[in-house]
Amino acid sequence: MNNIVFPMKVHAVKLEYRRLLLEKMVQGHYIEKKGKRYIVITRDPSISKITTRHQRLLSPRTKLGKAYAEQINEYQKLKAEYDALLHDWNSRYSFAPPKVKFPIVQYSDPHHMNNDYYNERQDKLGKYTADNPTVSEHGELKSKNELMGLDLLKELGIPFKYETEIYLKEINETINPDCLVSFYEIDRCAYLEILGMNDKIEYFVKTCNKIYGFSKENYRPGREVIYVFMYDKYNFDKEYFVSQVLSAYNDMIPDSALIWEDESKKI
Repeated sequence: MNNIVFPMKVHAVKLEYRRLLLEKMVQGHYIEKKGKRYIVITRDPSISKITTRHQRLLSPRTKLGKAYAEQINEYQKLKAEYDALLHDWNSRYSFAPPKVKFPIVQYSDPHHMNNDYYNERQDKLGKYTADNPTVSEHGELKSKNELMGLDLLKELGIPFKYETEIYLKEINETINPDCLVSFYEIDRCAYLEILGMNDKIEYFVKTCNKIYGFSKENYRPGREVIYVFMYDKYNFDKEYFVSQVLSAYNDMIPDSALIWEDESKKI
């Protein structure tokens, strides 16, 4: 995870989310036998006879083998994520991670900003074009600060959509927030605004108007919208950006969602 330290609740959720997915997946690995590669299936939830004791050996060149290979590749990718998260947990804490009660219910969800909300939104709808756009793997962006923010979201494993569209009735304006970020493990998403040109009066006024519109329509800071104020637009503060995003994610996880085997570890 490139030395990014997840808050405890986020870390626990990421672990448990992947553990539960792994339990439902076809499991196995690859071996070399007489110069040929084979798939070893150690578990298939749809076929009870396949177990670690009664494994199935398939050639990835067959039709069935190719189908299984795709599933095993997905399993191994997710297993690697889980193992890395578990290693980080064990290196940080002296106790086992808690179980998590899914689905996680929010105290309030006025705009139903869940995974369906995220999936339904179209991105790249912004009409403003910068004089000197920043070209990146994410497309053309307005600034280098946006690029560094999106790169960090990718590093955090947080999916995002750039410049979706939302109409704020209170200010009678359609805006394009910088990002819509997905905290998919807890079935939540939030708008993310990177605010870094407050020395320019026109930009500052637009920012205030946007924040006012969000506030009047009950988009709560740190819940439905995350503001990251870059007080020095020439020096992007990576640690601050990460802390703002992960703090919001962590706060969306109720303490009651965690089930500790040892009650003394309860948050």
